[in-house]
Amino acid sequence: MVEPSTFAFNIMIRGYAQSGLNHEAILLYIQMRCEGLEPDNFTYPFLLKACSDIKQGKGVHSLVVKNQDFQSEIHSLTCLITFYCSFGDIESARLLFDRMPERNVVTWTAMINGHVKQKRYKEGLELFSQMRNTGIEINELTLVSVLSACASLGAIEMGKWVHEFIDRHCIFLNPKLGAAVIDMYGKCGNIEEASKVFKIVPQKSVCTWNSIIGGLAMHGCGEEALEMFSQMLTSGIKPDDITLIAVLSACTHSGLVEKGKEIFYKMRRDHKIEPNIKHYGCLVDLLCRAGVLDEAYEVMSNMPVEPNAVLWGSLLTACAAAGNANVELAETAMERLIKLEPSNDGNYVLMSNIYAAKGRWDDVAKMRRLMTERQIFRNPGHSLIEIDNVVHEFMVGDGRHPCSKQIYSMLEDIATSLREEDYAAVISL
Repeated sequence: MVEPSTFAFNIMIRGYAQSGLNHEAILLYIQMRCEGLEPDNFTYPFLLKACSDIKQGKGVHSLVVKNQDFQSEIHSLTCLITFYCSFGDIESARLLFDRMPERNVVTWTAMINGHVKQKRYKEGLELFSQMRNTGIEINELTLVSVLSACASLGAIEMGKWVHEFIDRHCIFLNPKLGAAVIDMYGKCGNIEEASKVFKIVPQKSVCTWNSIIGGLAMHGCGEEALEMFSQMLTSGIKPDDITLIAVLSACTHSGLVEKGKEIFYKMRRDHKIEPNIKHYGCLVDLLCRAGVLDEAYEVMSNMPVEPNAVLWGSLLTACAAAGNANVELAETAMERLIKLEPSNDGNYVLMSNIYAAKGRWDDVAKMRRLMTERQIFRNPGHSLIEIDNVVHEFMVGDGRHPCSKQIYSMLEDIATSLREEDYAAVISL
């Protein structure tokens, strides 16, 4: 092309970015500017796709700020918000979001989804409440993010509201949205409603099946989960690695040890799925819960990848739960955990409890000294409860809640009633 236009450069920049040739895409933008061509509404969003780190993205942000035509251009600013969220920089995204003179459904959804992906679920739901008050039309992508936050918080009332909103506005229950509704009900404790929704989803994809199998697994319905897995295979849907995690989890929560081992060792042959560390984690958890700790340790020792902190933590927890704790195995696990997550207070507490159960008080004192030397303190426990679509969070000794006096008074009444019934709590370090 003798004189390529901005449109032609945009297409090439996007092509390079989508092909993973990020450096070439950026060089092409520089060439375009050197030839005197001005960017349009699509240039910066395409250029952002070529940014492989936060520093480059901020460089594009500076270009947007310098160009008066784009300081309030909603498409470019929304893409910047999505970019920041994808790199976990929620603060920069929120700062940009708050300064935008105009926002559309894509902008709000990007912001809500960013918070949810960073596990800032409560803030995500607060944003959704603000979005509802603006009168902007809500789409299925927004609802998927909100349902994910509800599932993680156990906010079933908000989840029910979303489900009713879907029905009221005749929003098509596509596989992804259907899976989100099923997952929400499953994680919020209503597996019956999750099963009802599963039956009415018109098109069931692998994610839809994964949600119902995972929900059944979580509720200890191992046999039902395996039956659902069988129906999935019969329907012609090919399982993915997440499906196998859900199935193995079902075996774990229902104590189906032999069945779980069979599925794990045949997954490569039957489903062409290579076990990853999460599948090994499910197998180790299955064996640990069954009390066969030596076999669990053998699996970990022969894994093709290094066991992570989750696996060693499962082994340590199983050692602590065993009636006749295997101290040597627990010490092996603890040795690895100190290297992998040296600041995790729970591991030190578990190891101390194992020593205490064996009457090894010198080792208990040693573990406490180690925590003191490393300035490791027990994280206060916290709980969440949803009332009238508002999620309340409580921590140990927390006095921030406006109803703290009434709450502690009620807790004292409960404690008194328990004492009258001769209830005795089991207290460990």
